[in-house]
Amino acid sequence: MPESAVRPSTLGALAALWLCWGTSFPAIRVLVATLPPLSAMGAVFLVAGLALAVTRPHALRGLRRREVATAAGVGVGLLGSQGLVAVAERHVFAGVAALLAAAIPLWVAGFRATLGDRPDRKGLLGLFCGLGGIVVVLGPGSGAPFGWSSWALLVVAATVSWAAATLWASRSASLPGPLPATVVQLLAGGLVLLTTGALTGELAGLTPGAVEPASLGALGYLVLVDSLAGFALYNRLLRTAPVALVSTYAYMVPVVAYAVGVLMLGEPFEPVTLLGAALILAGVAAETARPKPHPRRASR
Repeated sequence: MPESAVRPSTLGALAALWLCWGTSFPAIRVLVATLPPLSAMGAVFLVAGLALAVTRPHALRGLRRREVATAAGVGVGLLGSQGLVAVAERHVFAGVAALLAAAIPLWVAGFRATLGDRPDRKGLLGLFCGLGGIVVVLGPGSGAPFGWSSWALLVVAATVSWAAATLWASRSASLPGPLPATVVQLLAGGLVLLTTGALTGELAGLTPGAVEPASLGALGYLVLVDSLAGFALYNRLLRTAPVALVSTYAYMVPVVAYAVGVLMLGEPFEPVTLLGAALILAGVAAETARPKPHPRRASR
């Protein structure tokens, strides 16, 4: 589909997707203010997965055991990473966490390089540009009081884990279709996060009186807007819009998250952070523009 053929309704859906996923990082920061991060995110994913399973019962029919196992493993890797981000966001600004998460395609490129898909000169330039942006975002004068703290590095580790799970999903021949894979991933990731939260004692000190209404509202928001509405918009766009246009969410989500964090959560605005963001997004743009190998060749 040529860019000129894109309908206004498609552009509206794309903007809605930017908002759905861009506001998820600030919503997580509000969520974990008074709710335990692992257990709360586990509840978000489990409720979203159950809602999809009930409304789309055909999604789980005919799945083979190996397909379920692969989707569950990928889901634990992907959603477990989001659980780590939620833990870190008790100490890390939502906008900065989103900017660090924007580097996920760069980590995917690094993993691909170790598997033999070496980047060309342009790809290497983009990779180093993006990694330099991460250094700037966490460097002095960025407005990030945590700097290179363990919480900042936890966000970086979560993005590396997400990239590894993404590459696993892209190269697996036993992963089911998008809808059943999403349902299984949400259910598996949600259960693992809830179980981990319980085993680590998150729920032991939780009292209903200590939970603020804003955190409960953020929980419902993440279920309805980030998980269900974002999923529906993304799948609709994949069917109706050019892939290059849909991929712009990788650039716009961190920008939206940073803006919402500054305007609604009162997070600091620092021009240096915007410089780091520009470097990260430039690196991501260079990587996403690089030709990818054929899926079958990649799976081998």
